[in-house]
Amino acid sequence: MAYPIELTDPQWALVGHLFEPPGRRGAPCQIPRRQMVNAMLFLARTGCQWRYLPDRYGPWGAVWQQWRRWRANGVWDRAMALLAREIRLKHGREATPSMLMIDAQTVRGGRAGPTFHEAGGRGGRTMGTKRTVVAEILGLPIAVAAESARPHDVRSGRLLLRDLLKDRPQSLPRLQAIVADRGYGGLQNFITIRNGLTLDIKRKAPGTVGFKPIGPLWRIEHVFAQLGRWRRLARCYEGSEASARAWLAVASVGYMLART
Repeated sequence: MAYPIELTDPQWALVGHLFEPPGRRGAPCQIPRRQMVNAMLFLARTGCQWRYLPDRYGPWGAVWQQWRRWRANGVWDRAMALLAREIRLKHGREATPSMLMIDAQTVRGGRAGPTFHEAGGRGGRTMGTKRTVVAEILGLPIAVAAESARPHDVRSGRLLLRDLLKDRPQSLPRLQAIVADRGYGGLQNFITIRNGLTLDIKRKAPGTVGFKPIGPLWRIEHVFAQLGRWRRLARCYEGSEASARAWLAVASVGYMLART
């Protein structure tokens, strides 16, 4: 019996060409690429360790080697971009957004031994990882990043947006504005002067008491809540920023696949 997280035939038809490019050279695959994608989604969803990967997915070492290759070549990022485009079209919107939102989350590290984790977050007391997500109005992750918790949100956001916007005329031709909370006020010059966009800082209304969602930023908070259901992200168990970022991308792909 298949696990609920495994790809359906329509989902594989949508993203399969990214993980199994046509015309691939080399020795034939010993484990089907679809099976490997399912294995990585299973690991992200359940949070189990590599050595406890069920036998149905094949030897864990072989899946791990493929995981490293896909982590390096950015296939999960391409899958995120493709799924965001398809879901937007499904909802009657343009393929690319005119507005993006950015926010960050600090999570505790859960790894013993050498790691990239440093103290940061509110009060500088959380030893762990800062995850930064850029999402569009439907709450679809467009870009993700993970690094030590120490840097300020503005620095992390600037680095992520710099990579995202470097080919904006091709990838985001309609983009006009970046929306964020008051913690990102330091991005003003980077957004407006260097990139010609509008930075829209959202604040709580004066006199607001207690928690009150700020629109439309509640949508990116919802993204973090949904990604938090992927047990691999409950804490950061990775020893490198590359792996921490890649698992965030895997969970984002899984989250969006469920919305196709």
